[in-house]
Amino acid sequence: MCGRYVRFSTKTELEHHFESEFKIDGEAGASYNVAPGTLNPVVLTGRAQTRGITLMKWGLIPPFADTPNIGYKMMNARSETIHEKPSFRPAFERKRCLVPANGFFEWQQTGSAKIPHFISLQNEPLFAFAGLFERWLGPQNEAVFSYTIITTQANPLLAPLHERMPVILRPEQYNPWLDPAQRDTEALRALLQPYPAEEMSLWEVPGDVNKATVNHPDLIKPGSGSLQAPGLFS
Repeated sequence: MCGRYVRFSTKTELEHHFESEFKIDGEAGASYNVAPGTLNPVVLTGRAQTRGITLMKWGLIPPFADTPNIGYKMMNARSETIHEKPSFRPAFERKRCLVPANGFFEWQQTGSAKIPHFISLQNEPLFAFAGLFERWLGPQNEAVFSYTIITTQANPLLAPLHERMPVILRPEQYNPWLDPAQRDTEALRALLQPYPAEEMSLWEVPGDVNKATVNHPDLIKPGSGSLQAPGLFS
């Protein structure tokens, strides 16, 4: 699964990497502990067939939901069933997005304790999760845009921590994933594979990340007893 992630790239870096422009004013502030229910940048293709970056709430709210609170239970969508589930099928067919990230967290169950780890790509400091988004109308017809992160089975690096991992797309996969005219669900599902383990790094991090209210760069630094990733920290 993916329950927390990290995004510290600047607005300029996001626009350059995703060949997109922000559709909102101001800077998207860095977050070293992105949690469900928060507003975060997502990339999508608009009606003019151009990419744009906007803010959406993490935790997908289906249009038929009675309350937005359901979004906390729908922060992730399983790649194996998104073409079947009523909550995700319409978005999979027409409302796909990219979720910018610099890394994410996963916890390893060790006895009664859960040890947090930070996971990143070795050669890509900024990347994208495959996501879906939806528009929900509240009681006063207020529109809430929300997203979910798609997960797949874990690769050999992450399997000792958890059986699931977020789907990470390569830049050459951005266009086919975002193309609203692409309706070939089999071709789309073929993109949703585990990222190669040999291209990723992970290390244990401080337990402070367990608190969603804690948010600072030290959260991704190697904790005691963990192996430091070469070149990332002095």
